[in-house]
Amino acid sequence: MTIRKAQSALEYLMTYGWALLIIVIVGAALFALGVFNPGGTTALQIRGLSNFQVDDALLNSTGSLTMVLGVKTGKTTSVSDIDYSIQATSCANTATDGAETIPASQTRTIVMLNGTECSLTSGDQVYADVEITYTVAGSALTHQDTGTLTITVQ
Repeated sequence: MTIRKAQSALEYLMTYGWALLIIVIVGAALFALGVFNPGGTTALQIRGLSNFQVDDALLNSTGSLTMVLGVKTGKTTSVSDIDYSIQATSCANTATDGAETIPASQTRTIVMLNGTECSLTSGDQVYADVEITYTVAGSALTHQDTGTLTITVQ
C-alpha cells in the first residue's frame, strides 16, 4: 500500500514539478531584471564610465551639471576636461572645464556649466552623455572615458 502512495507522489512531482520549476526560474529572471523594482527609474543611473565612480550628480533646469566624482584606477588621476550633452535638447558643454586632480580612494565635487543656457523642466528624467579626458599619475598618456547618466532635472 505504501508503494502505491510513493508512486502516486512521485508521479505528481514529475507532472507538476516541471511547471513549478519553470515558474521559479521565470520569477528569478524577472527579479534580476528589476521588474519588481519600480522605484529604480527615478534614481541616478550610470552606464559606462568604467574608470570613474559617480557618487552623486545634480542637473539643474538651466543645464548645469554637478558631479561627485571618484576614480577606480587606483592611482591619482588628473581630469583635464569633462564634456557632456543632454539628449533631445541643445544643452551641451564642450568647453575645457572640470579640471581636477582626484587622489586614489577620494572624491571631488566638480561643477560644469553648459555652453548655452537651456531650459529643462524640473522633474523630467533625461540622459546625459559624458566624456571625461584624463591622465593617470606615472603615465604621460591621455585617456578618454565615456558613459551615460540617467538623471532627474532638479
